[in-house]
Amino acid sequence: MQLARRTKQILGGSLLASLLVAGSLVSPAFAQKTASATSMKIGYFNLALVKGSGTGGDAEALKNQAESQLRRDIEAGQKAIQKAREEKKSDDELKKIVQQVQTELAAKQQALAQLVQTQNQIEIQRLMGAVNQVAKDKGLDLIVDGAGVFAGGQKVLDSGVDVTEDIVKTLNPGARKAAAPSATTASGETKTSTK
Repeated sequence: MQLARRTKQILGGSLLASLLVAGSLVSPAFAQKTASATSMKIGYFNLALVKGSGTGGDAEALKNQAESQLRRDIEAGQKAIQKAREEKKSDDELKKIVQQVQTELAAKQQALAQLVQTQNQIEIQRLMGAVNQVAKDKGLDLIVDGAGVFAGGQKVLDSGVDVTEDIVKTLNPGARKAAAPSATTASGETKTSTK
């Protein structure tokens, strides 16, 4: 019994020693990084003001036009079905008309959705290009949409650089000046950018 206990102690100690040695041989790439303070230059912008400043935001207008066109197409389809009913078409003919209208509307809806999605992607690429250009020009490490920061946002607003105007100018040099965004600081004061 004591022999078994002594064997477990030796093996347990050897196992522990083996793990310690193996742990010291592990590559530094697997070591956990610890948090450290770094100095970063942070900028923020107001996406709503950028979009509202006439910087080529065609996606929203295109979406509205597409929805309007789709409503007109639906009304036309409903009129065609109603006309067929008034003309006392057979059930088979009515089913064919309904199916044809549904097929045409589905195809138009898909095409319009694709068109709007493509325009949205173009606008996002333009915005990303402008944000990257402003970051480079101003020497900023990070630029965020001020409305999209859920933790630490007040610190960004208090110590960051408002680059809303710079982004608007980069997107459209002839665009009207965006209204200065304001934010409430941690002390309750209202802070308005004066760029």
